[in-house]
Formats: sequence, structure tokens, C-alpha cells
Amino acid sequence: MSTQVLCAACGKGGDNLKVCTSCEQVSYCNAKCRKAHRSKHKKECRQLAAKKHNEETVDSIDVHVITEKFSSIEISDEELFKDPPPKEDCDICFIPMPSWTKAVYQSCCGKTLCSGCMEAAENEMKKGTMKPCCPFCRVPLPEGSNDEFMMRVKKRMKLEDADAFHTLGEAYSYGNLICQDNLGLPQDHKKGFELLLRGAELGSIKAHCSLANAYDDGSGVKKDLKKAIIHFKLAAIGGHEVARYNLGILEEANGNMDTAMKHYMIAARCGYDDSLKKVGEGYKAGCVTKEEYASILRAHKQSTEEMKSEQRRKTALIHG
Repeated sequence: MSTQVLCAACGKGGDNLKVCTSCEQVSYCNAKCRKAHRSKHKKECRQLAAKKHNEETVDSIDVHVITEKFSSIEISDEELFKDPPPKEDCDICFIPMPSWTKAVYQSCCGKTLCSGCMEAAENEMKKGTMKPCCPFCRVPLPEGSNDEFMMRVKKRMKLEDADAFHTLGEAYSYGNLICQDNLGLPQDHKKGFELLLRGAELGSIKAHCSLANAYDDGSGVKKDLKKAIIHFKLAAIGGHEVARYNLGILEEANGNMDTAMKHYMIAARCGYDDSLKKVGEGYKAGCVTKEEYASILRAHKQSTEEMKSEQRRKTALIHG
């Protein structure tokens, strides 16, 4: 005789119970029952969902193979110091987004939208002039918890969306997958590292930078400066200004000021303020010529102007 499935909240049985989309271990009569039971189920749900997710995604990631592939990469100076590719535009305002911007990944459509457009959309939702939905594809936002968000991210991962792997990898690394109710995943550096590794393999420069930081800090993996530098370089070649700046810091620490300044100047031309300060220091120390410094100042100004918008300015004032 089969056991009848009961609602985890009220204990009633039925044929139309809805399974928890996150852990798939409990069922509910409706959204009201799910909400009533959430405080009791939340911790267990996270653990079960994490275990289930690990089985579905990480087993397919061959860490050793991918790690060896990256470790064997040889990067020439010509490739490393060539002009970086253009910045990606926000798909709403079509204004370039730097790698350090506070952008938001949309699990429904896989788009990454700038902080200004997200803030504007959230303000419209608060005023009731816009339904709670993705500003790009208009799919309703996940309701109630991370369950729907996680399900959407998994779908994006099956489509080999590099940013989906990066998003979830970062969430596990820091234990802070933030959704509407500010719920978080249990911190798991090892899991985060494996997901970031796959994201990097699929081409995410942000995943490369995150991996470099993990190798540099020893988060979820054994510290390895050589591997950290490889990933910083791959991220920098892809246009990640922070990774480029970090390479400058490492070269400067080793006394290689000429090489450090090359990195700083590239990142400064792309609008990265910290790198511009370093170029200024290099100018005062005689490592950068007057003509070079003037050229960098002009390029930095042009780049920052191209990334500006009134909404981004307002968002920066609100959130810092």
C-alpha cells in the first residue's frame, strides 16, 4: 500500500499537493500553507536543496581536467597587453558597464543589468506603476524564497550560461544568495570554487577573477599564486579592470614597476579610479612620462563619461 502524501503545514492529504520546488521533499496544499510552514522548514530546506543541487551540477564538473587545462595555458606579453575588448552594454539603457559595477544577474533571461536600471525598476514597482517582474524580459520575480530563483539558475546552467555558474559560485563562496527575502545559501567554498571553475571554462571573466582571488586567499582550494596569476591574466585579457589592477599590484610588489605601470595604465584608460591613482604615483616617481600621464587622464575621463547616467548617479548617492 502506497503512503499518502500529506501537506507539511496542515497535515491534510490530497491529489493536488504542490512539492517544494527547492528541496522536493515536502508538499503543500497551497501558497498559504507553504508560507505558514516556511520558518520551520527553511533551514532543513536549504540543506536538502544544497545536497540535491550538488548532486545535479557539481558531479558533472571535472575539476581536475579543467584545472589542468588552465594551468597549461601560456600567455604572451603581446596578448596580455593588447587593448581590452569593449565593455558590455546594459541591455536596458545600452550604456557600457565596467567590471566593478554593482550589476544584477537576471536568472530568468540570463541578462546582467546595471544598478541604475535595477534601481529605477524597483522604484516603479514600489510606486505600483510596474508589476514585480524582470525589467528586461518581464517574467514575474521569484516569489517567497530562493526556490524559484534556484530553479531558474539551474535551467540557465543547463544552457551553459557562464554567468549563471558565476552567480551561484559566488553565492556558495560567500553564503549569501540574496533574493526577495534575503535568504542565504550555506557557505561552501569548495562548492563555490567548482562552480566558478565551470563558469570560467565557459568564458566568464568575472569567474576568472573570482578564481584568482580564491587561489590567492586559499578559499575552497589550496593557495597557489601561480594559478591565481593565470586567472587574473585571463580576466584582464577579457576586459576585467580589477583583475588588471591586481596584476599591477603583484608586479609592483615584485619590483617590476615598468610592467606594473603597463597594467595600471590599461585599467586607468578603462575608467578604473584606483589604477589612475597608481599612474599618478608613477608619474611623480618618474616611471610615467608627462605625455603618457596626460593621455591616460584624457582616456580615463572619456571612459567614465561614457559609463555615466543620471540614474546610476542617483543610485550611487543612495547606496554609495
